[in-house]
Amino acid sequence: MDRHLPGGRRPRRSGPRSRKGSDHGCSLTCRGRHTRCDETRPVCGNCRKSRLQCQQPDFVSSKWSTFDPAVVGAERHGQCNKINPNCAPRSQRDGEHQVQEPQRMSRAVADREGASPPAESMITPEIVHLLRVYEKSIATWMDVFDSEFTYQRRLLCMAPSSPLLLNAICALAARQLSLIESPRTWKPVAEHYYGQAVHFLARLLSAFPNKMELAIVGTILLSSYELLAFPGLDYQRHCKGAHTIIESLHAHNSASCLTRASFWIYARHEVAEALNRNSPTFHDPGSWPKFNLSAAEPAEDSFCNDVLRLTAEIVCIVFGKTSRSRTKRRKRDLSAVQSELCTWLHRCPKQWKGIEYAEDGNVRYWFPRPNFAAALVFYHLSMLLLWHDLERVQEGPKNVNEIYDQVDAHSRQIILIALSSLPDSAIVVVVQPLCYAVNHVRDNTLKESAILLLDNIEAQTGFHTKSKLERQLCR
Repeated sequence: MDRHLPGGRRPRRSGPRSRKGSDHGCSLTCRGRHTRCDETRPVCGNCRKSRLQCQQPDFVSSKWSTFDPAVVGAERHGQCNKINPNCAPRSQRDGEHQVQEPQRMSRAVADREGASPPAESMITPEIVHLLRVYEKSIATWMDVFDSEFTYQRRLLCMAPSSPLLLNAICALAARQLSLIESPRTWKPVAEHYYGQAVHFLARLLSAFPNKMELAIVGTILLSSYELLAFPGLDYQRHCKGAHTIIESLHAHNSASCLTRASFWIYARHEVAEALNRNSPTFHDPGSWPKFNLSAAEPAEDSFCNDVLRLTAEIVCIVFGKTSRSRTKRRKRDLSAVQSELCTWLHRCPKQWKGIEYAEDGNVRYWFPRPNFAAALVFYHLSMLLLWHDLERVQEGPKNVNEIYDQVDAHSRQIILIALSSLPDSAIVVVVQPLCYAVNHVRDNTLKESAILLLDNIEAQTGFHTKSKLERQLCR
């Protein structure tokens, strides 16, 4: 036996090496051992035996027809690329403080997502810190239109018994810290948790297709991870995967509070991405729930989610295939949505519309709840899209100046609301409408203030704004 390599393995033979994949479709080999990865565990079995710092490549199951199978690269998840059992993580090699690596999940947990391992086997000081970061920041963004605070309260209670949720939450929190604090310290940590979460999600979809409610939550968290920094290819794949699960679960009509909360978060992602692409949403907003706003005491989230639905309907009409046609049906649809928007604003309680005040000679608004501010921004965005669409297809009033004045007025209101010291939970939600408003407002001073605000949002929250703004300004 050759004792020069760990585990007594013989040196690799020269010549081309077979790249045949495993049963799961992974075409990569273990970098630490130069052998095929053992995909029966979250960590390659060969590396585990020899105590190598290398782990198997993660993969996404082809369970979703619209979610392309993807292999997350070894370098993305901080894998060792040398045949060295003592290879140290990047942060340690650079002389930085090494963040404690989470304890590995047992095989039983890997094989059964629904299992509940003892909390002490999973919770570490690093994980506790990341859970607190998530609770105080990103979770509030998730629940901005949810009066039950499902993603803050319920998800944190579920996390210790779900490796998928725990890793996804930690990945999301670490990713934010890498954007606003120390990239070199937190980015490898975020990538590690992200890889583990993708792995558990793939296993869940493959082995437990009946647990789609848990799968959609994991998908929402992972797509938020991608959206936080830059909505690239991985983000689009997770969005399409979420769309597939939403459709299969009929989540828009679900009685489960967890599924319902996940659906409306997905809906916000849908609207923002559709605005970013200037295209209709994947999911037909005509099937989204319509709330009874005439009730004696309607819930806050009913008003918020209903105006989101109306915005989605307008987006689909304005950017749909018939966006430039003058068909009677299109005119009728636009008129119907505009009427619903007027009804929404009329029934919205007065105090929800914000109280105007002056600050250094500028108009500002105070809102009792941050979700009211975000909802009102979506109302003004909807009206902005309607009036801008009239200008684009040369319909509506003969006085073109009236159209321009309406577009400018709604753009101004979006910017003024955004400048009114909103908390992070609301300001992140209104980024895409704010980019639209910057592109249509006439007041250059107000435009410059809005651009500066977008820069501050990215610096303080890590939420990417520059590419969104540049894309709108180029149109």
